[in-house]
Amino acid sequence: MKRKYMMLSMMISSPRQPGNDIDVYLSPLIEDLRKLWDEGVLVFDGFCKGTFEMRAMLFCTINDFPAYENLSDYSVKGHHACPICEEGTSFIQLKHGRKTVYTRHRRFLKPHHPY
Repeated sequence: MKRKYMMLSMMISSPRQPGNDIDVYLSPLIEDLRKLWDEGVLVFDGFCKGTFEMRAMLFCTINDFPAYENLSDYSVKGHHACPICEEGTSFIQLKHGRKTVYTRHRRFLKPHHPY
């Protein structure tokens, strides 16, 4: 009988977040996930009073843009900040400042969408 379990974990940024050194914190997690995927781990199930081999994988991550930048090493600043559009990112550089304004973000919506 195969059992499937799900675990939800969160990392919340703070003024003392690891920033670009996130790999130091994630390295043990990656090692454990590799072992859980390749070899599996014998685990005791208290409900069934027996053991089973557990395997696990990282299914997905949900991040805001600053976390996405730290985890993937993809720059989310500048003229090509959109990880989907990349070089096709539509932007305008403001004349009297150094700000970049991203335009045409509604092009992905259906015509006559209320937004």
